[in-house]
Amino acid sequence: MARNVTWCQEHTGDKVLVSAHNNHVGYVSDNPGLYSRTQGSFLRDTMGENYLPIDFAFFRGSFLSKDAALGGDWKTFTAGAAGPGRNEYTLDQVPYRDFYLDVRKTPAAARAWLNVARPTLGIGTQFPEKPRDLAIGKSFDVLIHLHEIREADKPEP
Repeated sequence: MARNVTWCQEHTGDKVLVSAHNNHVGYVSDNPGLYSRTQGSFLRDTMGENYLPIDFAFFRGSFLSKDAALGGDWKTFTAGAAGPGRNEYTLDQVPYRDFYLDVRKTPAAARAWLNVARPTLGIGTQFPEKPRDLAIGKSFDVLIHLHEIREADKPEP
């Protein structure tokens, strides 16, 4: 995946937007047994500061996923409110309902909190999924946190 992005950028000279699961675009894997290195870590190696991974987090809501990684149909799933101890719970205590944060420019106290691994729900192609420990500040440069999300509309066949 990283080679394709790098090839595209090198051959066009243009900026490239990569839309992928948080665990792919971040610098550090939340599941090192499955992914010892992420696409984001390779892109940082090749693009340096020109690579900007963005973390999307939410407190609660519904989304489309599958109950099997390969095959199956897209279904609507719902995740209840994040519980105490999870990154999303604390992020939702910020006095803004929805917000973004440039993690690289946070004050020292916030940066220290962001650099500690805590349970975080990472949803990709398969759900249910259990929260895994992730240090937001070590994996992403920007964070977008939404209080509540809803599933995308399925395209008509």
